[in-house]
Amino acid sequence: MPAPPVRGRSRELTALSVHLDRLLSGVGTVVLVEGGAGMGKSRLLAEVAVMARRLSISVGVGVADPGDSVVQMSALMEALLAGPSPILRRAGLRDAHTSLEQRYWLLQDIEAMLERAALKAPLLVCLDDLQWADSGTAAALRALPARLATVPVAWVAASRPGQGSPDIRGAMDRLEQDGAEKIVLGPLDPAGVAQLAADVLQAEPGGALLNMAGRAGGNPFLLVELLSGLREEELVRVEAGRAELVESRLPHRVSESMRRRLERMSDPARQVATVAAALGRRFSLSDLAAMLDASPSGLLAPVEELIHADLLVERGDKLCFGHDLLFEAVRASVPLSVRRALDRQAAAVLLAGGALPVEVAAQLAASAEPGDEVAITTLLKAAEALSTTDPGAAADLSQRALELAPRKHPLRGPLVAETAVWLHAAARGEEAKAFADTALRDVLPAAQEAEVRLSIAGMFAISPDVRAETGRQALTLPGLPGNLRARHLAFLFHNLVTAGRLAEARAILAEARTAVEECDDPAGRFVLELAEAGLMYAGGRFGPALELVEAALRSSLGAGDDTRGHLTRQWRCDVLTALDRLDESLQMSTENVTAAQRDRQGWAVAVFETGRGRQLLELGRLPDAAAALEEHFTPDTAHQVVSVLDAAGVGALARVALHTGDRGLARQAAEIAHVMLDQGIPSVRDHAVWALALQAIGDGDPAAAHQRLCVQGDDERMSILPLFPMNVADEPLLVRIALAAGDHELATEVAASAQRRSAINPDVNSHAAAAAHADGLLRCSRESLAEAVTLFEAGPRPLALASALEDLGAVSAGGGDIQHAADTFSRALDLYAHAGAAWDAGRVRGRLRALGVRRRLVPARRPGTGWAAMTESELAVARLVAQGLSNREVAERLFVSPHTVSSHLRHVFAKLGVNSRVELTRLAGQHDPNP
Repeated sequence: MPAPPVRGRSRELTALSVHLDRLLSGVGTVVLVEGGAGMGKSRLLAEVAVMARRLSISVGVGVADPGDSVVQMSALMEALLAGPSPILRRAGLRDAHTSLEQRYWLLQDIEAMLERAALKAPLLVCLDDLQWADSGTAAALRALPARLATVPVAWVAASRPGQGSPDIRGAMDRLEQDGAEKIVLGPLDPAGVAQLAADVLQAEPGGALLNMAGRAGGNPFLLVELLSGLREEELVRVEAGRAELVESRLPHRVSESMRRRLERMSDPARQVATVAAALGRRFSLSDLAAMLDASPSGLLAPVEELIHADLLVERGDKLCFGHDLLFEAVRASVPLSVRRALDRQAAAVLLAGGALPVEVAAQLAASAEPGDEVAITTLLKAAEALSTTDPGAAADLSQRALELAPRKHPLRGPLVAETAVWLHAAARGEEAKAFADTALRDVLPAAQEAEVRLSIAGMFAISPDVRAETGRQALTLPGLPGNLRARHLAFLFHNLVTAGRLAEARAILAEARTAVEECDDPAGRFVLELAEAGLMYAGGRFGPALELVEAALRSSLGAGDDTRGHLTRQWRCDVLTALDRLDESLQMSTENVTAAQRDRQGWAVAVFETGRGRQLLELGRLPDAAAALEEHFTPDTAHQVVSVLDAAGVGALARVALHTGDRGLARQAAEIAHVMLDQGIPSVRDHAVWALALQAIGDGDPAAAHQRLCVQGDDERMSILPLFPMNVADEPLLVRIALAAGDHELATEVAASAQRRSAINPDVNSHAAAAAHADGLLRCSRESLAEAVTLFEAGPRPLALASALEDLGAVSAGGGDIQHAADTFSRALDLYAHAGAAWDAGRVRGRLRALGVRRRLVPARRPGTGWAAMTESELAVARLVAQGLSNREVAERLFVSPHTVSSHLRHVFAKLGVNSRVELTRLAGQHDPNP
């Protein structure tokens, strides 16, 4: 029987119809539906699904359940993989995604599969009741709609207002900020109430009846309940197609509590409803039979009674409560002690039926009693399953298991150890520290506690200061074995170096080196060599740093530390960059990205790709640098920037924004930098301060830039540069800022620092050039600036060369040599324009105009729109996409990540003024029929 029409929602249905039209034209779209319980969100989603299927759009529908809060991506996977005609085939997903970064790669695979499917036919993904969804679904909502915006995939997501986890609410807010249309379902208007009443009663409602209907407050669910109750109890009379109220009282199904309503049913039906509520909103007849120790056939009569009473409905091969409010009311009608007992029984039935531990974890956590062996073991298994994707939920479950476990329970040790690690991984700093300092010491022997603390000391997802502190705590433990002490010292040294606490690192280096040598520990030696390379780099000793990082690469082969192995390869790239071996460094970075993609190492992909973005910046390839960086750093994830390499990526993003004049990108980098400032990690804070100073320069306010340099204190401004890792073009810019603010002390110190680094590395042209550039600015010396130009010309950094040329031109103009100034400015302009540095180019054009140079002498700019506006990388992406390749296939062809391809594609769309691949393909055929 077809569903009745949706009443009172014509405006909303029209809006959804517009989105379906956009979808059919090849454009991705997102709609958020928000409304209180009973307002008709699910009915609206069901209607848009019907509308889409009529248009031959493939549809998937997923519904989150209250018990899904720790089940990863449950609603999304239902939408994509369930039903008679699923959008995707489960076989396309790689195994179980049990690697340490399973969520990252699962999203990558889902993205690739959705993209391929959408290239064949438009897709609609409907997600309902997201207030109960898990953090994995939130991560998917943050990532997939944006990445798939260039293909015809529509997302319609429904939730209750103000409900859900912070992750879910944040994801929905981000979608709205990114342009999703938000539909808020309010009460039905009088016309909608009248239409719905006519549908339910199959007659036109009279005036008294409409007055009674008004007591439902325009809530569709409550209105249907009211009208159905009036009809059942014969409180309305239908004559000649008109329904009139017989008696003006609320029907029992509305006026009574759910407990009273159940009491009016047969004993078997009441028992079935009560027990079914323990199984969740949706359940199978076989599980219900197992709960009641009955045969399925013996439950037919009570189930039919509940269906007839509109408490239960059939959906596919499952039974479910007719509405969330009914489900919640049935559960609330049962005494708490009974409800907990039924929930515990339900968990046992579901486990016996093959449910995964994580699928019953919420029930067990809420219902188990102390000493419940099955609950303790199951909660630990569920926590372990969640640990790589949602360490916070894992920690909550393991702490609940600890509450249930007796003091001498054999699992208390593993539970305490795992909980300490998961709390740190979830960045719950104070809670993690308190737990580690109490529970660890109370439960574990010193050696085991040291092992746990070693795991925490090696977690790159948390602050190096936190890692260092847990290492210090471990080193105070009595009777620490020599090998553990050596590793802790090596880790502590490494964490202090990456935190930028170099004096503290130097103070323990000798002790750490002695301990590692005495134990001859390969893992400790590897970490120590890597950290020493970092210390040498921070001191500007790049030759010795390269020797140490090469030694660390050799040591990494036997250390069994893949994460630091990736870090070592990235540090080698950074050292090579500092030695002017940028082509070699870029080639290695490209190989690293390709290898990490192939081996499905998500953390390594991010490290290598942002490192590659920093190299592209120094090479003057600004659009390519932006494409590599902007996907990895957003305000939503600013709190995750705890490593110095991530901080350097944010700084590079700010530098790209400055050169290109991209105000939106500058605001994005500044928003992230403000969050970074709240951290106490010196190396991260320095990058944040510099990023904010760059934003002020871009705003034309050097005084504000200087003020931001002093945000950590006047003394601290003297040591912000060089950054770690560094950009050799930073010092001349800082000298310029200092001179503009009248801070001669800072300008002098920066120039001296550049000179010292040049003396340490006499064979590296760029450092000598930077020193000459800084000196030329400080002394207004044409000779020094000319020397800087000559040295930069022999190096690989066109933006640094252009900056030196611009400053040389300014000094020449000030000395009256107008022709030399004009020639020098013109050379700088040519370099800026070729690099895409629009902000710098505009400034130099102003200098030329001030000299009276006519525009005919100005090199032609790249246009802002059209095919000619695109970079070589963007053209390569556009041509491959126009051939029908997916983002992942394009990435494999170009040896970059799908993130970079997605970023390039957004720029292509903007420059061509299109918003779908269909339009891109058409334009590509017209522009380049034989690519």
